Amino acid sequence: MPHASVRLVGSLLLLLPAFIACSGGEVPADGGSSSTAGHTAEGGGGQSANGGNPVEGGGGNGGTAAVGGQGGDGGQGGGTTDEWPACDAQPTGSTETTIEDIWADEPGAPTFMWLPNVYVTAVSRGGCSAGVACQLFVQQDESYGSLAEATHKSLRIAVSTEAASHFTGVSVGDVVSLAAFALRDTLDGHNELMFLVTPTLRGCILPFDSASPSPVVATLDDLDVAAYEEDIGPVLVQLDTVSGKPALPDETFGLWDTGSIQGGDITTVTSLSPFFLPNATFNGLVQDQITDFDRVVGVFGLFVPNADPLIKYEEIYVRTDADYPLAN
Repeated sequence: MPHASVRLVGSLLLLLPAFIACSGGEVPADGGSSSTAGHTAEGGGGQSANGGNPVEGGGGNGGTAAVGGQGGDGGQGGGTTDEWPACDAQPTGSTETTIEDIWADEPGAPTFMWLPNVYVTAVSRGGCSAGVACQLFVQQDESYGSLAEATHKSLRIAVSTEAASHFTGVSVGDVVSLAAFALRDTLDGHNELMFLVTPTLRGCILPFDSASPSPVVATLDDLDVAAYEEDIGPVLVQLDTVSGKPALPDETFGLWDTGSIQGGDITTVTSLSPFFLPNATFNGLVQDQITDFDRVVGVFGLFVPNADPLIKYEEIYVRTDADYPLAN
């Protein structure tokens, strides 16, 4: 299937890495890192000061890099118009496709895609807000019968600060039409197929129905870095009878199978993340107390803060308090 690609020149080539430097629910708010407490800017990541757990919603003042190629020739979404696309019809310059076809085609440069019918499975902090970088996950169908059926049917959308106002009002379960630039980010050790929306790489989303995307049953052994980046993608999963030891309400914590030996450190296990909950905080969990969960439901993703060495944290992004009920 042919694709319409944006022409990357001059300043955009230099600025693009700032937007795709963090994966799985994090995008720097304005192209740089904050100067406070080791956190990156809004929606970014870093290490907490107590216990080393990632804090994915860390605040900060942000960096000083320019955003999204706003200067220069003022290239716009699709490279064809000064108007922001509206998604009430296929935008000019886009190619109609499916998520599965994007996985098959592996665009190496930002390529303008139109997906007229996909399902929202997660939105960072429960919803995008104007002026705050946000993330969404979408999948091609409402449900799948198995992990194998769900393979290569989902992707992440990274929306920059200046573009976030065009993604407000979108909720989990919305059926949407979507236009965005797809690419595989392979810069500086990253390896993620994703959608990217910035002031230059313009995109849109339009809810037109609602549904109830259901998770596929998986195990912790099914989920690793390769599963996210290559083998499966950011699938909506359910993990049954797992345990963890909560940290602070805004921090992730590692999971292990209930009744088994507690897993390794936060860099080697799959963790439960609050970043896609409202206010990005857990409710009802007791810090430092081993807790058994009847199940956890969420989107499987990676959190990759700007750091040297680069560490890719495996995460389950729960969306509501009902996604992590305690065992009786």
